[in-house]
Amino acid sequence: FKSSRFRLEVTTGEMLDANEVERSPEDSVLEPLSNAALLDAVRRLNPQQQECVTLRFLQGLSVAETARVMGKNEGAIKTLQYRAVRTLARLLK
Repeated sequence: FKSSRFRLEVTTGEMLDANEVERSPEDSVLEPLSNAALLDAVRRLNPQQQECVTLRFLQGLSVAETARVMGKNEGAIKTLQYRAVRTLARLLK
């Protein structure tokens, strides 16, 4: 009974938003470099892999939508995406 009188309460106005993360100065410098390296690596992919990566990750299309745009079946898109991501991982070591 006594301990219930002394509850630690924090108003919602004082709570930090869990989704908001303050960027460090290092992140501000490294992010453009990482983006430039990624774009350079994407340019080194073959044209179909470039289009697949662009549609899937930059434009946010689903596998089915990407397949329709590229005129391929979903299995072909999954394979193309897998190979493109593997190549990117190798290029970005």
